[in-house]
Amino acid sequence: MVHVLVRPAVSRGALISLVLAAPAAGAQRLLAGSSTDGDPSNWTMVAMLIIIAAYLWGGAAAGRRAPHAPFVNGACATSAAFIVVQSIGAILRLVAGDGVSVLGMVFNLLLAATFGVVGAGIGTWRGTLNEGDGESAG
Repeated sequence: MVHVLVRPAVSRGALISLVLAAPAAGAQRLLAGSSTDGDPSNWTMVAMLIIIAAYLWGGAAAGRRAPHAPFVNGACATSAAFIVVQSIGAILRLVAGDGVSVLGMVFNLLLAATFGVVGAGIGTWRGTLNEGDGESAG
C-alpha cells in the first residue's frame, strides 16, 4: 500500500514555504498599513511575488520527495504554511480591531494550495530531468 502523504516531504515543503513567506507576509502587512494616503506601496507587490515564489518552492520540495503523490504533498505543504502564517495574521488583525474575511482566507488557502500543486509539478519535472528519465530541455 502506498501512503499518499509523506510526512517528511510535507514538513520540508512547509518549512521552506514558511521561512520565505512569513517574513514577506509581515513586510506586506507593514507596507500596506504604512500608507497615509490609502494607496499602498508598490513594494507590497514585491512581497506578494516572494510569497508566490515561496509556495512554488515549497511545493516543488514536497513534490520531489513524494514521487508517488507529488501534487497532494505539494498542496498539503503549502496549505500548512499558509494556515500558520494566516492564523498569526488573523490574530494580529483581531487584536488591532480589524475584521477578518473568512471567505478571503478560504480563497487564499485554495490559491496557496494551487501554487503548491504547480510547484510540485515543477519539482517532479525537474527531478525527472535531473535523473535522466525525461527529455532534455534544449
